[in-house]
Amino acid sequence: MSKASLVFKKELRDLFRDRKTLLVSILIPLIIMPLIFFVIGKSASSNEKKVEENFKIAITGGVNSEFVGFVKKIDKVQIIDSKNPEEDVKEGKLLLALEVPDNIDSLIKDEKDAPIKIIYDNSSQQSSMAQSRVENYIQEFSKQIVATRLEARGIKTSILNPVQISYKTTTKQEDSMGKVIIAMILPLFLVIYSVTGPMGPAIDLGAGEKERGTLEPLLTTQAGRMSLLWGKFAAISVIGLITTLASMIGIVIALKQSGNSAMGVNINAGMFSDIGIKGAVLITVMVILMNLTFGALELAISIYARSFKEAQTYLTPLNIIALAPIYLTYMLDARNIDMYYFHIPIANAVCLIKEFLAGVFNTGHILITFGWILFYIVLCITFARYMFSREEVIFRT
Repeated sequence: MSKASLVFKKELRDLFRDRKTLLVSILIPLIIMPLIFFVIGKSASSNEKKVEENFKIAITGGVNSEFVGFVKKIDKVQIIDSKNPEEDVKEGKLLLALEVPDNIDSLIKDEKDAPIKIIYDNSSQQSSMAQSRVENYIQEFSKQIVATRLEARGIKTSILNPVQISYKTTTKQEDSMGKVIIAMILPLFLVIYSVTGPMGPAIDLGAGEKERGTLEPLLTTQAGRMSLLWGKFAAISVIGLITTLASMIGIVIALKQSGNSAMGVNINAGMFSDIGIKGAVLITVMVILMNLTFGALELAISIYARSFKEAQTYLTPLNIIALAPIYLTYMLDARNIDMYYFHIPIANAVCLIKEFLAGVFNTGHILITFGWILFYIVLCITFARYMFSREEVIFRT
């Protein structure tokens, strides 16, 4: 173990001397999420602003009607004349168009249905946003008509709502959406960075050493192959954990700065109230175990590869393979996850993290998932040890 410790220190020192390690393992994970959320937030805000400032619609029919007068009074809505409203909507000259019956006032007066057609581009975000707003305006107009009709009959409008609903939630309203978002994105990125975090150093300490010709001199030292394996494996796992930690800090920064733009959520302590110390410890252990699993697997594949490029070719599909079970569990409710999910590799880790975030600590789920992950670790380390013990693999160039 002392020799493995020396190898570990040596490999870790070499990795941190390389600026690429600092860039890929710390800076990029730390910056990428705030940058993505900033761009998404700016894009969403820009769309809303453009709709408000350029709320151009066309209305055909219903000239001088009460409904058209109601629309004209709406702030920021611009009514534009158009010879071909449908074509203008398609070309983006108008956000939407309304087709109103010419006799809409008489239809309303006679208490008949008054059909209004909304023409909008459902492939355009701005047009769809405008459609939603105009539909709300039309509903507001309809409510006014209903209220007028009821008053004419001497009936109170409260008759329309005989049952009054009140709400009592288990979570504070300002924290609820934040908890939902965190439960969706945190497990996703914890697993993704557990896959990608150890990948760079694994390629460098395996295929990279072979390509540079520095692996053979290491084999001539007093450190045996198993000492080299354990030292390299420990260094890879440490870098993987640092990358995962940096990515999580990046996500927290991203959610803090997103405010009311990207997600409409501000991070606060209430969102993590269900986790507690127990949940935090279990999530940390889970992340460590996942890093150990993928670190061992990636090191074994890297040792097998002839070159840096070949190792990248072998390891890149791991990202895609990992995404499938992640997205399988993406929309699951943490309090109602079926047992079979905890037998699916990677998906079981995501489900368990979801439960911890929601304050759910199911002993059966924990034992099954941790049991499988420990089995994966033993399997991957055994595979790495097998690769490291074969001459034809070590000297495969």
